[in-house]
Amino acid sequence: MSVRYQPDSSSLLINSHSSRLSTTTSTSMAKQNQTEIDQMIQRAQSTNRDLVRRDILQALQNPLSSLLLKVVPYYYNDGTSKDLLCLSGTVACQYRGNRYNIPIEIWFQQDHPHVAPLAYVKPTVDMYVSTSSQDVQPDGTIVLSQLKKWRHPSSDMASLLNAMSEAFSRSPPVYSGGANRPHSNPTSMATPYPSTTPYPLSTTSMPTPMGSTSTSYPYGYPSQATTIPPNVYRDSLQTAVLDKIRDRLNDLTQFGKGQIDSLRKTEQDLNDGQFKIQSFIQNIQQQQTQAQNYLSNLQMKIGQLNEATQKMSLSSTSSSSSTSKDQSIRDDAIVTLAPVYKQLLQCYAEEHAIQDLLFYLSDGLRRESIGLEIYLKHVRDLSRRQYFLRATMQKCRQIAGLTSR
Repeated sequence: MSVRYQPDSSSLLINSHSSRLSTTTSTSMAKQNQTEIDQMIQRAQSTNRDLVRRDILQALQNPLSSLLLKVVPYYYNDGTSKDLLCLSGTVACQYRGNRYNIPIEIWFQQDHPHVAPLAYVKPTVDMYVSTSSQDVQPDGTIVLSQLKKWRHPSSDMASLLNAMSEAFSRSPPVYSGGANRPHSNPTSMATPYPSTTPYPLSTTSMPTPMGSTSTSYPYGYPSQATTIPPNVYRDSLQTAVLDKIRDRLNDLTQFGKGQIDSLRKTEQDLNDGQFKIQSFIQNIQQQQTQAQNYLSNLQMKIGQLNEATQKMSLSSTSSSSSTSKDQSIRDDAIVTLAPVYKQLLQCYAEEHAIQDLLFYLSDGLRRESIGLEIYLKHVRDLSRRQYFLRATMQKCRQIAGLTSR
């Protein structure tokens, strides 16, 4: 949510000499005890009260700052307001050998310290915000890197105030304006500085309208009025234009870097995808080679089966053409000791063959493959032959001296 800072009409009362702080502020600081601080923290309804109290005490006890805690409304861009804790006062800086107190305000949001605080330079009525400062915007918003990169718990108020003091020492954020005014301390007159010199926080000077002839001094004013050199406005305009161009160039550079990072990420993804695709292609080629090997082996096995089938068919044909030769081989397969044993073996084998033939005849009758008359005729013939074979085997057993069954 964007916010809009609206400075109130009150101004800080700080002595013109930079080596000492305002008596009013110091007295107010002394009056703020722990109980008052806790009451204001409770009134602001802070989420992390212990951490907020720690940061407030760090800021109040910091030797570089002179701050006062208060609870005031903060106005947002949408028109709403909310009571927030505000540290109002000054932070010291060193510029060209002199010490100056820069008026600031630091606002604590309700989720502090998980959310960065809001810091502003609050110029008095006789001050102007410098347009050449890189740490402070023209509306007084402080844009230090410590605020942009605020991270809990590494960030705290002590480091923020030290960073403000160092930044303001390099480039003062405010300067004084006015002409034809008596200096506040005639005995301590100083050499005039450029238009970006920090204002010494003098309370006796009067504001000068923009566009009138004026010059800037660290504190006090010369006895005679001077005029602004003609090249001051040109240099100021050039500085403002350069700042705008520099900001725009930084934005374009960041945008270009973001696009380059995105393109590099896309390139990395494409390279990874290419590597995966090449891996898939290699795997497919390996699987294709294995499939070709399997196909070759299968074709070889089929050829072997065809050769074996041809050999079996040739052997069956040759066996049918040479029945007598096979018969002689079968006859000579078993050698008997006497003719009676040979006759007994032949009768036994023929009797079993007749038994198998009777089984197949009965099976054919059951399947109605043969008729009943043919079945009975063959059964009568085979039964008669079987009877004679059994009688012959019985006689052979008696002759050979074998036991009868």
